Amino acid sequence: MSSAASEDPPLIRCVALDAVGTVIEADPPVAVAYASVGRRHGSDLDPVQVNGRLNEAFASCFGVGRGNDAERLVSSEDNERAMWRWIVGEVFSDLETVDAADRCFEELYEHFGKPASWRCYDDVAVTMSRIQAAGLDVVIASNFDRRLHAVCSGWPMFRSVRSVVVSSEVGWRKPGRGFFEALVSACGCRAEEVLMVGDDPVNDVEGALACGLQAVRVDRSVGAVADDGHLSGRPKPSVIESLVGLEAWWR
Repeated sequence: MSSAASEDPPLIRCVALDAVGTVIEADPPVAVAYASVGRRHGSDLDPVQVNGRLNEAFASCFGVGRGNDAERLVSSEDNERAMWRWIVGEVFSDLETVDAADRCFEELYEHFGKPASWRCYDDVAVTMSRIQAAGLDVVIASNFDRRLHAVCSGWPMFRSVRSVVVSSEVGWRKPGRGFFEALVSACGCRAEEVLMVGDDPVNDVEGALACGLQAVRVDRSVGAVADDGHLSGRPKPSVIESLVGLEAWWR
C-alpha cells in the first residue's frame, strides 16, 4: 500500500452541520434584534453598545477554559434558558426593574425560536443538494435548545435531514465527548465516518477530532484561507471559505 493511500481518511457516510454561523445566521443581526427589543422595554442602548455587552457576556459563559471545564459543558433546557436569561440581564442592566428584564428576555427568547428570525447562507441549498446526491446522510449538530427544531422546520431543505442533535436534549454541549457520542449515535455509523462541519475551531473541530470524527472548519471572513488549508498528513482541506468546498471530502 502506498504512503498516500495509507493517509486517506475513511469514507464519509454522514455530514454533521453546525447550525449558527455554519448554515444559518440571525436576521436581523443579534445585536440589532436585542437593541430593538430592549428599547421596547425601556433600554437606551444602541446596537454597538449591545454588541459590546453581548461579547462580554459570551466571554463569561464560553471564554477561556471552555474546553476544559466540564461543568460548563453540562446542558439542559433549564440550563440553556437560565443562561440566556442571565445574558439578557447582563446586557440590559439599564432596565429599571426585574419585571422589565424578564419581559425583555421572554420576547427575545421567543424571537430567536422563529424561522423568520434567521436566514440561511447562500451556499446552503446547493450544498445540501450535493450532499444528498452523493448518497450521504445529513445531521444538524448544534449547541442550542429545542427551539432549533422549529427554526429548522422553516426551511424545506432541512426537513429531510436524518436528525437534529441539540445540546440541551443530549445533556452536553460541544466540545464535550457526551455531545459527540450522541451525534455519532444519531448518524448511525462509526465516528470516523462522520464529517463534522462548523465555524468554531474548538467546539466543532477540536471537539470532533478528539472524539474520532473527521472535521472541517468554515471561515467565511474575506481572505481567511490564505493557503490550501490542509492538515498535516491529511489530503482533505481543514478550512474552507464556503460549504461548496465540502465536495473535496467525498469526491
